[in-house]
Amino acid sequence: MRLDAHCHTDCSDGNLSIEERIELIRRCGFDAATITDHDFISEEQVRRARTAAGDLPFIPGIELTLSYQGAVVHLLGYYIDSSNVELKRHIARVQNLDQAYTSMLIELFRPRGVTFGLEDLISTSLHTHYSMRFIKRMSCELYSYNKKHTIAIFLRALSFLGMRYADFSPWPVREGIDLIHSAGGYAVLAHPGGAGNRIMRGLGFLLHEESHIHQYVDWGLDGIEVACPSHSGGEKLFYSRIADQYNLIKTAGSDCHGNDPLIGASSMGTFSDIPEDLYERMFTYNQLQKCIV
Repeated sequence: MRLDAHCHTDCSDGNLSIEERIELIRRCGFDAATITDHDFISEEQVRRARTAAGDLPFIPGIELTLSYQGAVVHLLGYYIDSSNVELKRHIARVQNLDQAYTSMLIELFRPRGVTFGLEDLISTSLHTHYSMRFIKRMSCELYSYNKKHTIAIFLRALSFLGMRYADFSPWPVREGIDLIHSAGGYAVLAHPGGAGNRIMRGLGFLLHEESHIHQYVDWGLDGIEVACPSHSGGEKLFYSRIADQYNLIKTAGSDCHGNDPLIGASSMGTFSDIPEDLYERMFTYNQLQKCIV
């Protein structure tokens, strides 16, 4: 069964609702579904997704934004218990910090012509907030979605405030792995490479070497997203070998946000580097983890 194991809704920085995301998954011909929104999952989101999925198996997921050695790291979690108290507490503190920093940025850009407020950046699906919506809205109003210029201006603004993008996610990778495990899930390192991705490099994402992943494995990392649009063929081979070396599960995903003029066009359904049996691999791994526990 085919599964795109990495995609977003407007509960984080996608532009599709929960139901629209599931419908797109179905139209693309996938046999199972997941949603991995940035720093967000809830019982209502999972309920709505499962209702929309119907006979399609659904894996509750999340993508945590974390920090390692001062750089940004994304960590995917699968088979997450959305009712987990520790996870809910973490999501709340992420939302609070994100809104505080975004409010500062809005005021900084007022003289440049920004007309929207924090309330205009709230998701219509589940009333969540995510700072990437500020970047997208600011880019639309001021810079006609010019990616290079938008990111440069955004980073300059952070520097003026004495901040880095990593300050939006000061929680350590080890804490993220533990959090996913405590919520009954397993942790997969998202897009560890992307040397040619200018946005990732500009925002300070860690370009992972073997030594970094070795440390994560010591902390309990379960897998690596080997195939994704930001990886070159060489990076896919490199991270696949590391996954084999440490006996980690390999996943693949389009990281689809929907058709977005800043982040990029939808790659769900067109990103073809997905194993035919990815759902079975992930389901079997989850069952084995339960047996071990």
